[in-house]
Amino acid sequence: MIYMVEHTFALPELEAEWNAWYGGNLQVLLSVPGIGSAQRFRVAETSPPRYMAMYTVAGPEVFESDAYRNAGGGGANSMRFRPAYRVWVRNLFAGIETAPEVQPAQRLLALDAPDGPRTLAGITLAWGQAIALHRTTPWRGLAVVSAQTARAVTAQAGLTVYAPHGPRLSA
Repeated sequence: MIYMVEHTFALPELEAEWNAWYGGNLQVLLSVPGIGSAQRFRVAETSPPRYMAMYTVAGPEVFESDAYRNAGGGGANSMRFRPAYRVWVRNLFAGIETAPEVQPAQRLLALDAPDGPRTLAGITLAWGQAIALHRTTPWRGLAVVSAQTARAVTAQAGLTVYAPHGPRLSA
C-alpha cells in the first residue's frame, strides 16, 4: 500500500529547518515495522511551497502500532512546524503494493479521480483506492515519467506533477 502525506508549507523562515528535520524523520519512520520505503517530493514553482512524502506500508495496522506512535508518527514529531502547515493531508491507498522510485530526471504524476481509474494522455497509471486516513480523493493514479514527458502533459483538474526532493530510502 502507499501512504502519502501532502504539505503546503507557509513559513519561509522555517523551511530549511523543516526540510532538514523531515529528512531525518524519514529514517525514523523507516525503523517502524511495516514501513518499507520513503521518498519526498516537491511541486515546482508553487507559493507557498507544496511537498509530498510517499511511503510503502504493509497496511493500515501500521498506523495503530506502538512502534509507529513511539516513532512520532501521525504528526507528533512535527508539532513545532504545525503553524507553517496550510495543508496537511494524509491518505492510504490500496491497490499499489510498492511506492515507485523516482529518479532526479523523472517526475511522479499523481492524478486524483472521483469516479475511478481513467486514462491520461496515453500514459499508463497505477491506481490506488483511498482506504484510510483523510481520504481526500477516492482514487489516485500514479506514473513515473521523464521530466520532459511531464512538461508535455496538459494541465488538468486533479493532476499534480511532483519532482523528487531526495532519494528513495528503504528500510
